[in-house]
Amino acid sequence: MKTLEPKKVDAKDIPLWFKESFSLLTRRLSLFIGSLATFLVILFFTVQAFATLAEQTPPLILLPLFLLFVAFLMHFFFSDLLLLAFSSDNSRKITISERAHALIPEQKSFLKMTLMAFLVGSTFWLISLSMNVDKNLLSASISVVDRLLFEKEMPLFFMLKLLATMLYFMLLAMFLLRTLFCIPLMLFHELPYAEASALSHRAIIINFQTMCTTLVLWAVLLLGTMAAANILALILFPLLPVFVFVCYRNIFLGQAENTPATAIPLNNSKQVSTQT
Repeated sequence: MKTLEPKKVDAKDIPLWFKESFSLLTRRLSLFIGSLATFLVILFFTVQAFATLAEQTPPLILLPLFLLFVAFLMHFFFSDLLLLAFSSDNSRKITISERAHALIPEQKSFLKMTLMAFLVGSTFWLISLSMNVDKNLLSASISVVDRLLFEKEMPLFFMLKLLATMLYFMLLAMFLLRTLFCIPLMLFHELPYAEASALSHRAIIINFQTMCTTLVLWAVLLLGTMAAANILALILFPLLPVFVFVCYRNIFLGQAENTPATAIPLNNSKQVSTQT
C-alpha cells in the first residue's frame, strides 16, 4: 500500500502532463481512434434501441435505464483507453482479447462506480433542469458584468440565483475531481471501489491547487473546441483518459515522463500486467 500513497506534485508539471499525453496518444493513434469509433457506433445503436423502446415503455422507467447504461458504457471505454495508454507507455502490443481479459474482472467495481455516478449525475441533471442553468449560465454571467459596471445595486433574487448556479458547478466539479483516479486504481491495482475512491480523494486533497488548475485548463480547452465546432470536442475524449493516466502515474508511481518508446515485437503474447 505504501507504493500507492499519493505524492504531492506542482502546478508547473501540468504542461508536461499535456505534452506526455499527446506523445502517448500519437504512439497508438490508430488504436485510440478505433476504440473511440467503436464507442460511438455502440452508443448510436444504443440510442436507436432505446428510441424504439420509448414507444411502449414509460419514460420514468426507460430514462434511468438509458442513463445508467450510457454511464457504464462510458466507464468501460474510459478504462479501455487507460489500458491503451498503459500499453503505449510500455511500448507493449495489446490485443483485443487481452483488453477484455483485463477489463471484465473489474466490472463489479465499475458497476458500483457507475451507480454512484448515475445517482449523483441524475441529481445534478434534475437541479440543472429546475434552475435552467444550461441556458442561463452565459447570459447570467454577462448580466452580472453589465450590472456591476452600470448599476449600483443588484436585485437580491438575481444574486441568489447566480450564487446557486456557481455552487452547482462547483459541487459538480468537486465530485468529478474526487473520483478522478478511481478507474486507474481499480484497473491497474485491482482495488475495490471504496478503497480506490478513498485513495483518489486523498490524492486530490494533497494536490488540491494543482488539480483545480488542471480542471480550469480542461474547461477552457473544452469550451474553446466547442466554440470552434462541437465535433472537435470528440478529439478530447481519447485525450482525457491518457491525461488521467499520466497524472495517476506521476502522483501514485512517481513517474512524470513517459517510458522511452521501443520497437514492439511482432509476436508478443504477454498479458497486460498491473502496476504495483
